[in-house]
Amino acid sequence: MDPHLLKNLILRRRTRKPALFEDSSPTQETIRGLIEIARHAPNHHRTEPARFYLLDSRRIEQIAKLYGEVVAGDGSDPQLVERGRKKSIEWAKVPGLLVVTCLTDRTSDLVRKKPAVIEEDYATCCCICQNLLLLFEAEGIACKWSTGPVWEHPRFPDALGMENATHERVVALLFYGYSQQTPPNRSMLPLDRVLRTNEESAG
Repeated sequence: MDPHLLKNLILRRRTRKPALFEDSSPTQETIRGLIEIARHAPNHHRTEPARFYLLDSRRIEQIAKLYGEVVAGDGSDPQLVERGRKKSIEWAKVPGLLVVTCLTDRTSDLVRKKPAVIEEDYATCCCICQNLLLLFEAEGIACKWSTGPVWEHPRFPDALGMENATHERVVALLFYGYSQQTPPNRSMLPLDRVLRTNEESAG
């Protein structure tokens, strides 16, 4: 493997705006193949908590409508109602949407003995999502990881076809498609602001 490939993928990957996605989208077979690879992530106790919902256009429209309703709230604020309408239209037009959830049975013997499993499972799902983002980038697929709280809508579990609404929580809505957009470079804090070494601690 090219030693620079992974480094370049990490540095190159950026969030693309779904509103700028092209009409065409990768096939579901392509996405299924990337999910199969991405699942190989660190997973304490081998619980395999990640669940994947690869939505067709009909379900994308349903989720978009629910999000518009969440944003609009009780309908008393015209600005929120208009924002919800625009969000619903924007989400409904995306060519692809993959929802990743974390399923951890909090009543299980394992969780009773080791409550940290709840967060360990969530961390596993986040690792899987990062794997997916890098795999998308490698395939030339644009992506946005969204945490828009559409899952607050009471009809969301049914619209998604959620396996176990009691013990399942949403980790990511991954909007994907093809895009010619070139996002700006990302600025970050200097490494010395976030890194401490043993030598510094000893001093």
